Amino acid sequence: MPKNKKENLKPLIGIVGGAGRMGNWFRNFFEQNGLKVLISDLHTELSSVDLAKKADIVLLAVPIAQTAKTIKEISRFVRPDALLCDIASLKSEAVKAMAESRSGALGIHPLFGPLVQDLAGQKIVFCRVKDNQYVDFLKRLFINGGGEVIEVDPREHDRQMALIQALIHFDNLCLARTIYAQKTIPKPSFLTPTFRLQSLIIGRTLGQNPSLYADMEMANPYFKKILDDFLQEARSLADDIKGKNKEGFVNKFKEASSFLADFIKVAETRSTQILSLIDKQPIMLGDSKRSGGLKLGSAFKKIAFLGPKGTFSHQAALDIFKGKKSLLAFSNIRDIFEAVNNMEADIGLVPAENTIGGVVAETINNLIEYPLATTGSFDFPVHQCLLGRARGKEEISVLKSHKQAFSQCLGWIGKNMPKVKLEETPSTTSSMEKEKSPKVGFIGSGAASRVYGLNVLARNIEDSNSNITKFYIITRKAFGEISDKLKSGKTLLLLSAYDRVGVLRDILDVFAGNNLNLSSLHSVPSKMRPWEYYFFLEVGAPYPSSLIKKALNELEKYCSIVRVIGRS
Repeated sequence: MPKNKKENLKPLIGIVGGAGRMGNWFRNFFEQNGLKVLISDLHTELSSVDLAKKADIVLLAVPIAQTAKTIKEISRFVRPDALLCDIASLKSEAVKAMAESRSGALGIHPLFGPLVQDLAGQKIVFCRVKDNQYVDFLKRLFINGGGEVIEVDPREHDRQMALIQALIHFDNLCLARTIYAQKTIPKPSFLTPTFRLQSLIIGRTLGQNPSLYADMEMANPYFKKILDDFLQEARSLADDIKGKNKEGFVNKFKEASSFLADFIKVAETRSTQILSLIDKQPIMLGDSKRSGGLKLGSAFKKIAFLGPKGTFSHQAALDIFKGKKSLLAFSNIRDIFEAVNNMEADIGLVPAENTIGGVVAETINNLIEYPLATTGSFDFPVHQCLLGRARGKEEISVLKSHKQAFSQCLGWIGKNMPKVKLEETPSTTSSMEKEKSPKVGFIGSGAASRVYGLNVLARNIEDSNSNITKFYIITRKAFGEISDKLKSGKTLLLLSAYDRVGVLRDILDVFAGNNLNLSSLHSVPSKMRPWEYYFFLEVGAPYPSSLIKKALNELEKYCSIVRVIGRS
């Protein structure tokens, strides 16, 4: 076939098991490259047999244990000029089954999971069985997408996977089970950089399908010997430790170090780079008492708010949790999240959005970054005052306040104090106590005047009489009712969408199709890659509800990450 004709191929793709997470990943990849994709799964109208008859490339995205069986069931329906391939992480059995097919055949293994948003920098294994035009087509397609194709014998592939995949996942599960057996969660403030890195890997593992991981461990014929060696080494090291055989321990350490000497220097350099990135990242493994819907009761004692005293956050905390608890002032929003994450505070009260100033980006970014939950929200009317030590506003030449306060009063300031100089401060009250000059004024709450001994020079100076700030309550656990003044009828979601044309439309259709209203939608830079974004949404139904759960399942078709932040 002429080269240009090969490059102009537009095969019809059929994915058996296309509703699963990896099936969805490949569907999005093919559609992004302008190819039409058919899907068959347990609840689709199109059967696997009908799909096999129609598609030019039939891709099996089914569990490992079902791969060979599915190949035998549908291979006779795949056209001789078509291509049959699978994406299972074990290849020997699948390749053997495909070798009997009358069509072209190819074993594929993506060395990545569904959390990867695109193919750039990723590796895909090819185990060739029966070549035809579509094998080279797929190879070109993956390479053009930024991937690397590795061609290998299926037996060698499975031997490598026994070490790289089965052993590592077994080790991570053992670590997780050991932590579970202690019934004690390490406190975030004690986590070392190395433990932070390991805990991220454990969390990534535990977020996957346990049946898939069971198949990886149990179906790989080469893992049994490696597992026996692992257990023998573990027992030997344990004996050294229990017997305080330091010489034996050191010798084993040195033997491994010598064997991996070429790798050590590279590992030291690269791990230092990685650890420097995650060293300050907030991580929380969980809570052994977490069961959802818990009430704080008498344990609910410390509330973190954006201080110092006299801010609207302080005033809001007093109003919502009147006279019950200890209020802790923090100088910025991130410190509130840090205090809750490190168990210095039981809950945190953070501003989320203002009807005039808009979204508080710092709060949204920290909700994404920290492993905390929102347990409710409330609206607080904001009435700004002009405060100072002067007798009248005409004496003031400098105004100090938080940028949000300025944004809410710019019209009033322009009309009544057009020549005043504006200076932003970390909070509305941060300079009130130390600034003694009568020429300096402040924008803040009426409560601040009493706390700092200031004169109220003008009241209600906000530009809108509907100036309202929404606050979120953040917690380490998904608590139940903690105040009768909180709203909790909406769900906050964080989504990371696959990169393809129309994906945002498809996401919005999920909510519309389930009769779910979106009261808020924001795009937030992911900080991982340029022009890559998360979507932060507020959905008009409580979590957990049947509609929300149904929508979450459907969103997995279009999103690599679907995370429930909490209630609002």
